[in-house]
Amino acid sequence: MTWWLHTRRTVLLAVVTAGFWMTTLAVGNTSLPLPQLGGATSANVPFVLFAPLAPAIALNACYGTPTPVEATALRRVAALDSLLALAVVVATAAVATPVAAGWIGGVNDFLADSAVRNLACYTGLALIGRTALGNHVSTVIPTLLALTVSVFGYGPEQAAHWWAWPAAQPSDVLSWAGSAALLMIGLYRTAQGDFPRRS
Repeated sequence: MTWWLHTRRTVLLAVVTAGFWMTTLAVGNTSLPLPQLGGATSANVPFVLFAPLAPAIALNACYGTPTPVEATALRRVAALDSLLALAVVVATAAVATPVAAGWIGGVNDFLADSAVRNLACYTGLALIGRTALGNHVSTVIPTLLALTVSVFGYGPEQAAHWWAWPAAQPSDVLSWAGSAALLMIGLYRTAQGDFPRRS
C-alpha cells in the first residue's frame, strides 16, 4: 500500500484538489464573457466550467504510466486506482454539501452543485480516455469538452444546449445522469485492469 501511495503521488493530488476548492470558493462566482458559435452571440461562461479540470487532470497525471511491477502485483492496483478517483469526487461532494446548504456565505448553490457534477463528468471522461487511448491523451478529452461547451454550448438567452452538461443548470437531470454514467464507466474500465486477460 505504501508503494502504491508513493507511485500515485496522492499528496500532490490532495494539494491540487484542495487548491481547486480554495480557488472555487474564492472566485467561483465569476464568469468570463466569450463569443459564442452555438446560437448566442456571446455568453458569460462561469469559472466552475473550467475549474474541475484541475483535479481530473491531476488524477490522471498522478496515475502515471503503469509499471511492469503492477502487472504482477498481488494487490488489486486497478481497483485502488478506481477508489482513488471515486474518493476525489466524494471529497468534492463532501465540501459542496455545506456550501449548497448555505453554511458558507458568498457562494451560491449553482457553484457547489456544478463543481461536483462537472468533476464527475471530467473525471469519467479522463478515465475512459486513459483506458482507451493511453495516459497522455486522456487529459485532452475533458479539456476539449470544456472548450467546446464554452464556445458552442450556449443558445439564445445563455441557455445551455441539451448536450452541454458542464454548462447546464444544477436542476438539469440529464446532465447529472450523463456525468454519473461517464464516471461509473470510467471507474469500471479502470478496475478492469485487475480482471484476468483473455488469451
